[in-house]
Amino acid sequence: MTPDEIFIDLPEGRVFTLQWGEGPLLVFAHATGMCARTYLQLLEPLGAHYRIVAFDARGHGRTTLPADPADIPFDWKIYRRDIVALVDALGGGPVRLAGHSFGATSAFEAAVDNPGLASSVLLIDPPFIPFEQAEVYRNNPSAPHPMAEQAARRRSHFASREAAFNAYHGRGVFAGWPDRALHDYLEGGLLPDESGVHLACPPAWEANSFRGVSTTMQQSMENCRLPFTLLGAGFGSPMASAGEAEIRRLHPQARIERFPGTGHFLPVTHPDLVRPYFLQMP
Repeated sequence: MTPDEIFIDLPEGRVFTLQWGEGPLLVFAHATGMCARTYLQLLEPLGAHYRIVAFDARGHGRTTLPADPADIPFDWKIYRRDIVALVDALGGGPVRLAGHSFGATSAFEAAVDNPGLASSVLLIDPPFIPFEQAEVYRNNPSAPHPMAEQAARRRSHFASREAAFNAYHGRGVFAGWPDRALHDYLEGGLLPDESGVHLACPPAWEANSFRGVSTTMQQSMENCRLPFTLLGAGFGSPMASAGEAEIRRLHPQARIERFPGTGHFLPVTHPDLVRPYFLQMP
């Protein structure tokens, strides 16, 4: 099923979305530095069960909401507000919310902050500052952040999409990606310019998004009154030691699953493992 490309107008600009399918509305939020199209292999078959809206976040893909690299989106609050505004523009909640990485955390905290926004949330390997370190990090956001520093050094320009594919294929976070998934990412994550293509998410904005990682997940978990499922990678997971035991204590009814042998990009590398959990969302 080929998705429709639809821009949603918000007061600050336009949000690019991919939309397809019929049924209850499912809104999906991608990971830092990625784009909606990256997850097509995961999401496409779900169009038989849901009306799917996968969107490019502020500063990513073809969305035109302002994203000044001088600003750090602390606690990802700006992303949470964008999700609320998008759902309102789509007709309002409750919807099913799902996301990967920072998209998962932002979707979950948006739902907790705004009762009635979501009927349930599916979080795929959500990052957040470990509960016991949150206050220290909150008071020192300029502390060294290896992922942010790595993102800031990303090459931003390529002569062509083919050159970008060759540069990324099998390397770094793209190791183990199916070729189609990498092509999908490049289709949505690169924009043309006069001498080739460049990253739609500027490295400086991606880096500051990493630095703005949520420090409020413990409070959100404590305030949560809606059903959620949390899926974690088997290795390299940002939630590996970030309060999982406390989450289980706060929400013994929540479904929390780990997938041995998978990395942080498990919804891209192992979509068949992840997809069934979308079908179980209440």
